[in-house]
Amino acid sequence: MARLALFAVFLLWFGAACGQDDTTCLGGPQRCERAPMCNGLRFSCSGGGLFIGKLSQLPGGLDLEGAEGTGDDFVLQNDSITVVFDALGEPHDLAPTGGNIIDMGSRGGKDDIVLIYQISGILPDDTFAYKSAELIDNSPASVALVVRGTLDGRPDVDVVTRYELRACEPGLRIRTDLYNGSPDSHVLTISDVGHWGNRNLLPFAPLPGRGFVHDGFELLELQDAYQKFDYVMVRAAEEDAPTYGFLGCDREQLEGINSTDLSALGTGIGLLRPGAQQSFERFILATQSDDLDAASKQVATARSQLHGDAKPVTVTGNLVSQGLPFAGSVRRATVVISEIVGDNLNRPLTTIMPDDEGHFEATVPSSSWLLYEVWSFGRVVASGVVPRTEAAQLGSIEIEMPARLTVAVTGDGAPSYASLFVTAADEEEADRVRGTWLGEFRTCAPWLGSPVGASPACNIVNVEPQGNDFEIPAGRYQLWFTMGEEYSLARVDVEIAAGEVQAVEVDLSRLQLAPDGWLSSDLHVHGGASFDSSIPDLDRVRSFVGHGVDVIAATDHDVVADYANAVEALGVGDQVIVMGGLETTQLIPHLEVPDSDLPKVIGHFNHWPMQVNADAPRGGAPWDEFIDAGELFDLMSPLLGDEGIHMLNHPWDETQFGRDLGFLRAIGFDPREEIPETDDGTANGLLMRQTSNGTRNLDFHLIEVQNGANVVQALKTRPLWFSLISQGHVRTGVANSDSHELFERLGFGRTYVNAGIGNADFNATAFNRALKDGDVIGSNGVVITVSIGPENGPRRGLGFTPYQPSAGDTVQIEVRAPPWFPVDEVRVITASGERVLARGADLSHPADPLGTEGVLRFQSSVPLTSLVGQGVVGQGVDDWFLIEAGLAFQPVADLNDDGVPDTGDNNLDGVVDARDIEDEDEDEGPFKTPPDPTNASDPRYALTRVLPGAWPYGFTNPILIDWLGDGWAAPGLAQ
Repeated sequence: MARLALFAVFLLWFGAACGQDDTTCLGGPQRCERAPMCNGLRFSCSGGGLFIGKLSQLPGGLDLEGAEGTGDDFVLQNDSITVVFDALGEPHDLAPTGGNIIDMGSRGGKDDIVLIYQISGILPDDTFAYKSAELIDNSPASVALVVRGTLDGRPDVDVVTRYELRACEPGLRIRTDLYNGSPDSHVLTISDVGHWGNRNLLPFAPLPGRGFVHDGFELLELQDAYQKFDYVMVRAAEEDAPTYGFLGCDREQLEGINSTDLSALGTGIGLLRPGAQQSFERFILATQSDDLDAASKQVATARSQLHGDAKPVTVTGNLVSQGLPFAGSVRRATVVISEIVGDNLNRPLTTIMPDDEGHFEATVPSSSWLLYEVWSFGRVVASGVVPRTEAAQLGSIEIEMPARLTVAVTGDGAPSYASLFVTAADEEEADRVRGTWLGEFRTCAPWLGSPVGASPACNIVNVEPQGNDFEIPAGRYQLWFTMGEEYSLARVDVEIAAGEVQAVEVDLSRLQLAPDGWLSSDLHVHGGASFDSSIPDLDRVRSFVGHGVDVIAATDHDVVADYANAVEALGVGDQVIVMGGLETTQLIPHLEVPDSDLPKVIGHFNHWPMQVNADAPRGGAPWDEFIDAGELFDLMSPLLGDEGIHMLNHPWDETQFGRDLGFLRAIGFDPREEIPETDDGTANGLLMRQTSNGTRNLDFHLIEVQNGANVVQALKTRPLWFSLISQGHVRTGVANSDSHELFERLGFGRTYVNAGIGNADFNATAFNRALKDGDVIGSNGVVITVSIGPENGPRRGLGFTPYQPSAGDTVQIEVRAPPWFPVDEVRVITASGERVLARGADLSHPADPLGTEGVLRFQSSVPLTSLVGQGVVGQGVDDWFLIEAGLAFQPVADLNDDGVPDTGDNNLDGVVDARDIEDEDEDEGPFKTPPDPTNASDPRYALTRVLPGAWPYGFTNPILIDWLGDGWAAPGLAQ
């Protein structure tokens, strides 16, 4: 069915390819030597020295900041750029083999490439699987890497790609040949796929209304996203970053898709008959600059040589403010030059940042009417039509001077790291200062910098102990300061004029929130090593200590990291422990699942502790594609040690590009059905599938119940977790942030662990053992402690050792939360269901969210038999219970009847039904929390200034009740 659907989509661009000829690389080295490569390109320079070989042979080593390459990877280098290709046996990311670009940048500059690889379609079978590599040294003219293989799922379709680097050229000439040696016709393309990660690189498309702005797409609806491009440029949303340019050599336009997650750019799609060949020549360049303009100049030069484009137009101007040059950073001033193509519709061509004197000079490939726009702090602050001359001069353009804030924070009087969240004083002010990064990424009010990059990011500032100063648009603001959930919250209102400087200092007070001796942790955190994060390591570590988290598990996607250099550079090793680890992230669908027409991946799992191996691919992380969950645990366990952790992440998360992010959703687990003893071919039975070592897909240690500050993931995961516990598969529930950027607040949620150790005597073995034993609390601001035993006798707390009750046993429950977290409900969960223990007036409610009083919200001693009512001491069915607290959950429903909530009260009428479905093509969803309040009297107001979308929630892990003392027996699913 998938192949038929793919054929139907691709047939829209039906075409035929010619037969094999003497210009192909498919016939062996001799033919490859003769293959033309982007004839017409001419670049000149002084020098141009070339290198070809393995990275371990590169004189002086690799000089690309952020590069991933290791010793056996291939390198092509000239005086301008360095390109690294992964070794054939060390694949990365989406590709099934090596032979693909993993690092690329200007010599001595930065690398931002995740992966550029080749495909012929959208299915795993359609990727190129390279089997051999050949190095060709034609110095001093050129060097080349030739990789040969087949399509991964069709060994009778041959492929060969030649990467050629010539002296003086700022990019790679690339040619790919594809030959259909099968007796069947295939609908195929040749495309380069760049994986950008959504929070890292941004593709720039010179299309009307586009530029950096892109729509999403569905894999089986490519016809809605397929476009043609004269060229595409790609760069990060920061200064001094690499920019990459993609353009065709043997065709004037590239065809394909373009999004913030990935781009697939190539030949378009055609019918490749038996014995026929298809070829594609292109040029991929790299520059290092503060904007797109350096790359756009190179693109314009190349296109004029290859395709006869008109001579580029030069646009010059000067930005001034209060009589002074206005420049200094991308956030301060970025000029966008666009071609006017219709009423209210422009075709962006390039961006440029003024120099220190406020001067800019942009080169654009257009002879039509042009428009300039000056963006400052996320908004267009000046615009106009460019004079239609060969050298268009705009003169001086006046820009409003920003204001400057100086901030400092103390915690109980000591200078401290903290986080500052800046919000507009009211909706009118928010409308005035709201901005984006050139129309892309999230909207912020005010916009202080790229939300995915370094501080200031979006409306967030990492505050350092020595204080910070930063620029901000003139206006009226609320400044909210926090050091995490274990401290008070501070608000300062300011009104600041253009060019004005103000200083703000606040002191925050530590709150008695968690029990003494418990370590707070965030076990799901991402930084710049992940393909979908670009936050610098120093800012990432500042956020660790600024939110008061004791222990971090570094869990970047498919790369082992530990932030050791950043921790040392900041001197905060006494404040935060960072355990090396990773998040295994399958990308290539392979898992056959009952009732699914398409293969799946096994979702995401975290693993720790791990040691970084800088000399190994992926920092020592193994390649994790094409295996089951149990096989993954077998693969990872030797790298972790005896008390290593496997954690199931966001078990029911949404799909991305047809790939489930959560394992239980991927297999279609039904929490209302029993898990069989063996793999019986059902979805639930997949959990019991074993490896040759006896490891089951179910053998993870932790399950991520809370993911982030809202409760969407928690509401989906609760029925899954409760089902596992009731069936005897007891797993520790944890809360994490899954933070990829400063906007995704680190430490909300967080997991408190009673390991009997502190930061000074921390060891991962004791910490992980406590995690596995369930002596753990999950929180995004609400902390619950529980003890059980005789009212006046010895008592015990949490942990998975079954408890045998005695007559008169009570359960003591205590709920604490910072004053800025509203709490109105306490619940007990057992195998038979859930019920409310206290609500509303039964709890205390602090009068001042900015104060320090009222942390203790609920305290009670409850007879055990009133909580777990199925048993009587000495008889009855064993059970379990856990305690939750927070705000009462909003209405949710399971409209598609799979046992998991999928739809919220989206129209806010108090009932969840079909009227809440927002997409007319769907039968469910979306699932989202209510909007953040704008009224300061709302209990969530202060909280959501710091944590947008937050919904207070905390939970304990279960206590297992063994009524007879003969060993705990799982009670089974409630009927």
